[in-house]
Amino acid sequence: MAYSIRPARPEDKDAIAALNDAAFGGPEEGAIVHALRRDKDSLLSLVATGGDVIIGHIEFFCIQVDGAPMAAGLGPMSVKPSFQKQGVGASLIRHGLEALKEAGETIIFVLGHDTYYPKFGFSAATAKPFDAPWSGPHFMALRLAPGGPERGTLTYPAAFGG
Repeated sequence: MAYSIRPARPEDKDAIAALNDAAFGGPEEGAIVHALRRDKDSLLSLVATGGDVIIGHIEFFCIQVDGAPMAAGLGPMSVKPSFQKQGVGASLIRHGLEALKEAGETIIFVLGHDTYYPKFGFSAATAKPFDAPWSGPHFMALRLAPGGPERGTLTYPAAFGG
């Protein structure tokens, strides 16, 4: 199926929540997306649509480094189960990274599959100098441009329970 990617709209919120619930098997990620929007912590929210149906969604949000909004986070990202492993998620990631690079973001963090996100340039080594609520091989970062923070303490939005 052909699909297109566009910015999420306010009227997409219920479909995005349902998509996250289906993709993750529960309401937690949908609640995170809602809270990020409500708290104005969302930097970019994109959807993949096939016809009139939302088949994928990705959220990027603001992360503070040492108390200043100097980084972005990726997540959650969801794809309708029947469309997974068809490149929808990869397209959402690429579109989002390009948009954030154009917007001047310098570094993006993700907590995710350590075999998937490195395909887009994310690495645990790039995230290692930063103190975060978690660490290890699933916590990765991607440097989009020079000049951003090199280390520091990360503070995630309240949507993530912090």
